[in-house]
Amino acid sequence: MFSIDLVHQGTLHTVPAGGCFAAPREAGFRDTPAAELRELIGEVEAGRAWREALAARYEGSKNWLYRIVADPSRTAFFGPVLPEGGGVVLDIGSGWGQIARPLATKRPVVALEPVAERLAFVRAAARQEGIHDRMAFVESDYFEVEFTTRFSVICAIGVLEWAGAFQGTADAQERQRAFLGKTRNELAAGGSLILGIENRLGLKYLLGCPDDHIGVPHIACLPADLARRRWQEAGGHRLQSFTYSSTELEAMLRAAGFTTVEFFAAFPDYKLPQRILSLADGGRALNRQLREGPFPPDHNGYDGSRLDPGLLDVLGAQYQSLAAEGIAHHFVPSFFVRAG
Repeated sequence: MFSIDLVHQGTLHTVPAGGCFAAPREAGFRDTPAAELRELIGEVEAGRAWREALAARYEGSKNWLYRIVADPSRTAFFGPVLPEGGGVVLDIGSGWGQIARPLATKRPVVALEPVAERLAFVRAAARQEGIHDRMAFVESDYFEVEFTTRFSVICAIGVLEWAGAFQGTADAQERQRAFLGKTRNELAAGGSLILGIENRLGLKYLLGCPDDHIGVPHIACLPADLARRRWQEAGGHRLQSFTYSSTELEAMLRAAGFTTVEFFAAFPDYKLPQRILSLADGGRALNRQLREGPFPPDHNGYDGSRLDPGLLDVLGAQYQSLAAEGIAHHFVPSFFVRAG
């Protein structure tokens, strides 16, 4: 058994295994109406297998959401990226528990999710799987709690790009930098931060594939200042989601205090990875595979739809050209990052 300690509004709280701390807030990323998700939770709590209930509701009507929640490839990064060990893991932005629940079969996990009904689903599914007492649950924005417990691993899979959203007037990129600094402070000695994030310079985005976050092409792949201006001109809104090239992201991590930064390429993306390759050798292994082997699978990361065959042909040809120059690793669609 384990417990974790956190401070909220100046008060220290201890959350035991199986326990939940809640600091409710309205803002947060939702991919499902709250009432709809509460109905699903009711089915699970009444005894229906959560995967069966999820499939019945979404496999046909919202297949991309269903795959994001249920596809086993969500945990494909465990082997090549996640450090071995038995310490407590903090999973920030747990969503539907795609990472936290499978990981809890191996080691203690804290699932942090600001959206109440999503965390309630994670708890219901964990109870059904018999792993509830291997987890602790925190319903809060990550910035609104300070953990005094130090974690051996912090996972932020698909989180950094959203760290500046839902924050009112806060500057999105400043919040991202603060997010990285906070994770660094809350890691135990020798601990690792694991990121999953799209590459701003991903080749498919440069060629016109819609961005995974805003759903339109030719904006998010631009340098931040230009992307802000183009997004403002297009819709009159502030851009709140930013991704980065490997060079930009490494600089941010090192500025936050991380001293080791390792990149892994994820195809077609970190969400449903079919191929994960280390870039530790300066990308030589990846470039060799792209020169010699078939082009890895790819799709539209905004809605999961298939890419146009013509675009796939261009992607494959361009990856081979970039690989021949030894630079294709800079243009992969997504990264996993291990920083310590």
